[in-house]
Amino acid sequence: MWNFLSRKKKQPPSAVIPLLTVDLHSHLMAGIDDGAKSDEESLILLQGLHAAGFRKCITTPHIYAGLYNNTPERISSGLQRLKSICTEHALPLEVEAAAEYFFDHHFFELISQQKVLTFGKQYVLFELPLNNRPAMLEDMVFKMCLNGYQPVLAHPERYPFFHDRKMVEYGKLKDRGLLFQLNLMSLTGHYTEPIRSAARDLVRHGMVEFAGTDIHREKHLPVIRKAMEDSYYIELLCSGKLLNNTLL
Repeated sequence: MWNFLSRKKKQPPSAVIPLLTVDLHSHLMAGIDDGAKSDEESLILLQGLHAAGFRKCITTPHIYAGLYNNTPERISSGLQRLKSICTEHALPLEVEAAAEYFFDHHFFELISQQKVLTFGKQYVLFELPLNNRPAMLEDMVFKMCLNGYQPVLAHPERYPFFHDRKMVEYGKLKDRGLLFQLNLMSLTGHYTEPIRSAARDLVRHGMVEFAGTDIHREKHLPVIRKAMEDSYYIELLCSGKLLNNTLL
């Protein structure tokens, strides 16, 4: 059982702070979801991520039935456009694509059919509705694992229904084998103070396997830079838990 009360004493950070070189959550493709609106904005986001130290971006457009009906073919086409933009502007940034799936019946069907887009070691990024805790969450995590996937929950700190008993709720999900992807912008208070508090608790208790920008628009770039100056970001980098750089 995950026991956040019995953590080892925190070690002082290394003199050499590791770099975060892979971003695995972003919305860079123009016009495909609520992210970049044009190729010009895609370029600005790509340049900003490269300037922030990223060498590789795994962009993750939404797949949400009835709202963002994206397909692997459409995402593949968008990826080729991003690669062309990098080539045209001599930007030394590797770009790949997966998806951010909404937790709904369409997602369940894709899991059953083994037709989901993955990154790395069969990682599947998915998000929950913001206002209601799905009753089937644990069952679907188990089903994903049975189908050979490693489920990754996008921004667990952002779900208000976890906040009242957050460490107990997070611990139960970790016991089920769920990995967590924290949004860097959550560390700044960009969303809300309760979200920042939850993000800090996740970092403090060593529950974060992936960090992502979840960048959608140009206005997010200064927020990401601010997050990279936060002491909890440094603690996250020094935790030894992050798997981002294994994706290079």
